[in-house]
Amino acid sequence: MHPKLLNRSLLIFLLVVGAAGAVVGQTAEDSGLIRRLADTILTDGRTYGNLRVLTKTVGARLSGSAGYYKAEKWGQAALTEAVADKVWLQECMVPHWVRGGKDSASFSAVEDVHSAGKLTMGGLDILALGNSVGTGPKGIRAPVMLVHNFDELEQRKDEVKGKIVFYNYKFNPFFVETFQAYGDAVRYRGGGTSRAAKYGALAVLVRSMSSSIDNNPHTGALNYTDSTQKIPAAAVGLRDADRLAALLEGGWTGRCRCLSANECAYAARYAGA
Repeated sequence: MHPKLLNRSLLIFLLVVGAAGAVVGQTAEDSGLIRRLADTILTDGRTYGNLRVLTKTVGARLSGSAGYYKAEKWGQAALTEAVADKVWLQECMVPHWVRGGKDSASFSAVEDVHSAGKLTMGGLDILALGNSVGTGPKGIRAPVMLVHNFDELEQRKDEVKGKIVFYNYKFNPFFVETFQAYGDAVRYRGGGTSRAAKYGALAVLVRSMSSSIDNNPHTGALNYTDSTQKIPAAAVGLRDADRLAALLEGGWTGRCRCLSANECAYAARYAGA
């Protein structure tokens, strides 16, 4: 081999080996730093202490609420005290949803609409879903349509217009881990409202996301899609859900009246970094 080519090849080899050694050294150094950080967090960290202060002292902090402002100040102070490299507040728009007081609902059901059949009436324990729009002061009164799952909604989509859709999707009892059953059912609370609105529903009732046996409504957030009208939605207590479903499955024709006064607006606030 020509001497110049040999020298060039040797130089390239040494550079590659040197770079590889530097990478290995840097990786080892990074791993050591990560290990020390992890050990500190596990043995002498403030994570759980900070979490307790945030949840117990600062408290509820729904976006745009007074508690949210309090949490901003606390977060900025906590990061400063932790000697973060840089702490600042960045302005952004956040949704501010307000639960408008006590939600209420009632139903009436007739055993046979074509004759003087039996009539039954009652109240329903409900709680508006987070982010839900309100019904207006007069509420919404309409026939109620029982739907067990999204497949049934699609099959009966031509019946939806002008009705209150009632999703009665139960927790799957074969899931040993109840949170797996929750994950399976929560799609009806999260996306069921817009799917029903797509076909002209006026409102939605959804069986509470719970495996308990009480009648306390279990609420949570819903997510509207931009392509459909926003309609009100509420969770129904489990006992009332079973009672209403039994009537409708038994051939009774039902109507519901729902009333809620929620509001949602956007305000400029700050997100801590």
